[in-house]
Amino acid sequence: MAAGAKLDNSKYCQGKYYFSSLSHKFTEFVESSVLQEKIKIGFHHTPVEHMFKVICMKIGIIGCGNIAHHIAKNVGDVVAVYDIYPEKCGDMNTRICESVQELISLADIIVEAASPAAVEKYAMEIVKSGKSMVIMSIGGLVDPEFREKLFEAARENGARIYLPSGAIGGIDLIKTARIAGLRRVLLRSTKNAKTLGYEVEGKTLIFRGKASEAIKKFPKSVNVSVLLSIVSGMDIDVEVYADPNARENVHEIVVEGEFGVAEIKVKNKPSPANPRTSYLAAFSPVYLLNSLGDVIRMGV
Repeated sequence: MAAGAKLDNSKYCQGKYYFSSLSHKFTEFVESSVLQEKIKIGFHHTPVEHMFKVICMKIGIIGCGNIAHHIAKNVGDVVAVYDIYPEKCGDMNTRICESVQELISLADIIVEAASPAAVEKYAMEIVKSGKSMVIMSIGGLVDPEFREKLFEAARENGARIYLPSGAIGGIDLIKTARIAGLRRVLLRSTKNAKTLGYEVEGKTLIFRGKASEAIKKFPKSVNVSVLLSIVSGMDIDVEVYADPNARENVHEIVVEGEFGVAEIKVKNKPSPANPRTSYLAAFSPVYLLNSLGDVIRMGV
């Protein structure tokens, strides 16, 4: 199966799909003759413990904003959604839950696409129920103590937590460089002044400090700073610039370490539906969800 390709699984999962590598407790089930007939997609002769198998899973989403709509449109049918403002979900053509608990009961994996507060409020309950989770509002993981407790709960309950790369690149590079030894990671973000809530005459530095401080001041604009902190293992340096003439969201990442120096610059068009969100960020979870079943993994 090609990287990133969708599996036409309607004949396997009635249109609802997801993927997971098998643990040994599923081996006997998957090797049953009935299921083997349903998963003949090119690798059914490989020993089960050495490959990925198709597991029919149901996707639920918290939050019915821009990113949720992109997922529903590009990944496939979603079994249920939840939002504290249910009227935002009316055009998603799926079940609208009255509570997160109801969503947990219906879905096998849940995508958080709401806010850092939603991560803090619901993530622990989700992973303790054994359900895997995709976290878009990575700012909700800024507290190291909460983050580690959440990760440990996932390990203990057999859940997985996925953190999409969002609007930036270079995550693989930083993972590798961390092994060799990192000295500094700097994120320099430039966005339209109105988007940031500032009135300035020209490009102006409005923040310089650590990621843990930046996310509190700009909770919807510098989520990537928290992701970079998690990946690098340090509270990275952040600079935020407001520019009244900016038409793109610009993220510049400087990585310094024993390997040398890397500079990564990404110019993102703002999402048409939400200018606070980079257009690329809305498609990051789409690729993640569509590629989890790939038997070939690219990058680190």
